[in-house]
Parts: sequence; C-alpha cells; structure tokens
Amino acid sequence: MAFGPVFRYFAPFPRLTYAMTDPVSAKPDDNALVRVRGLTTVLNGKKVFDALDMDIPRGKITAIMGPSGTGKTTLLKHITGQMRGNAGEVWVDGNNVPALSREKLFELRERIGYLFQNSALLTDYDVFENVAFPLRQHTDLPEVLIRNIVLTKLQAVGLRGAASLMPSELSGGMARRVALARAIVFDPMLILYDEPFVGLDPIALNQVLKLIRTLNQTLGITSVLVAHELEAIKQVADHIYLIANGKVVAQGDPRTIADDGSPWTRQFFGGEADGPVPFQYPAGDYAASLGFPGSGA
Repeated sequence: MAFGPVFRYFAPFPRLTYAMTDPVSAKPDDNALVRVRGLTTVLNGKKVFDALDMDIPRGKITAIMGPSGTGKTTLLKHITGQMRGNAGEVWVDGNNVPALSREKLFELRERIGYLFQNSALLTDYDVFENVAFPLRQHTDLPEVLIRNIVLTKLQAVGLRGAASLMPSELSGGMARRVALARAIVFDPMLILYDEPFVGLDPIALNQVLKLIRTLNQTLGITSVLVAHELEAIKQVADHIYLIANGKVVAQGDPRTIADDGSPWTRQFFGGEADGPVPFQYPAGDYAASLGFPGSGA
C-alpha cells in the first residue's frame, strides 16, 4: 500500500522548533505567519492569481472564500510548496517557500497540519492507526508513547471511544474529526482546512466548528479555512478574504463583510447568478456556433 508524500505535512515528534538558516529566511518577523506578495500563477493558459497579496496573522483563524475555480485550494498548495507561481513570493514563518531547498521545504511542511476535503482516511486502518500513521512513518517512538499521543488527540476531538472503528463505520462528521486528530498529532504551528464543512449535518458542523475554535485557542495554532458556508465562517473565523479574478476583491470581519456594498460580496454572498463573475463562460457568437444562415459560419 503506497500513500505517497502526503504525510510530509505531519511533523516527526517531538521536534517542535526549528532553526532554518537558509539565506531565504531573512525576512523580518511580524504578526503575519503567512505573507503572500505579488503571486501570479498561470495554469493551462488561465491566470489563476494576478499579483495576489495576502497576510495570514499568527494565532488567528482566517477564511479564504470565493467562487468555484478561483484558486482557493491552489493557494493552499502554494503555502505548502506543492506548487510554485510564475512570479511573486509566498513567505511562511519567515521562509520564502519557493526558494527553499527540498530539505528545508520538508522541514517546513512538517509544521503544517492539513485537513483534506474528503478527510483522506486510510480505509484499511482503524481510527487509532489512522492517527498513529504519521508517527509510525516519521518517528521511532516506543509503542507506549505512540499510544498515549494518539489517545490524547482522539480525546481532544471526542473520539477516544471510537479508536477501534473502521472508517466505513464512521459518519461524515466523525471522519472529519478523526482527520483533524491526525492533523494535530504533532501540534503544528499552522493548520490548513480545505472545505471542512462539506457534507456535514448541523450537529456535526457545530462539533467541527467548536473543535476548530477550541484547538486554535488552546494550542495557539494559526488556521486557514477554505470554505463557502458564510454562516459557519461567521461563528469561527476572525477575518475573511474573498478572492476572484486572481485578486483579493474584498476582505473584512465575517459578521459584516456581506454588507459592505461591494458588487463582489453582493453577488457571492447573495447568490446572484450574474455580476462581476459572469454566468456565461467566454464563447464565440452563439448563432454562428449553431450554423444559422447569415451568421458568418
């Protein structure tokens, strides 16, 4: 069974601090854990980011929102170094991610937790082994210590009693919480949540919201949420960035951003079919494409 490099996101315990001495780590420290400057990314001829600027403050919960296809998940890949832009910089904890060596990039990733859209649990492993997997892959810890760490993280998400269950026996909300336990198994400095609320019933949604806020406060984690659910975001996030057309088109307090009068926020949060983001994808003349007489076809 091959799982690929995905678990490079989870750090080997107990290495919780690092001294990165690459020349690219000379950016002065400030309140922003993640700083994006002039990021431009072109994929398949389409400009996903157009000189994007963004700051993610330490210890806060920041939500990234925007229409489908605007690059929200792509931005997370830039932060973790999975992708590099055509221009611009992405700084994480004082390190210019695109300029890091492979070794230093892996070290940085080891301090980042990642909650995937579909939870990405290993279907052949029970809950305990799913959370223990990064520990077994990246450390030589004794079994008793692995057990204590895993049970502690499961207790934090309310699922210590479900340690022996298989993923197929979990509800969607439980699976999301197991994935969260795995994401915090090394007490990361930063957690990236990719659509954490999709498919959750109201009870499970409130459980996940409470966990995100509690973990952020008790562990001092910086969190980045990619999501579409404004009402959920209002309950947990400190700040929202709305991105479209490759740029930040609006930002502000989750409780008031929908009322800022911007056509972008009016369309996105009001669910309007047309606006700054057009309903119709760019195309040639409609009549000509149907071959009507006199259409020039």
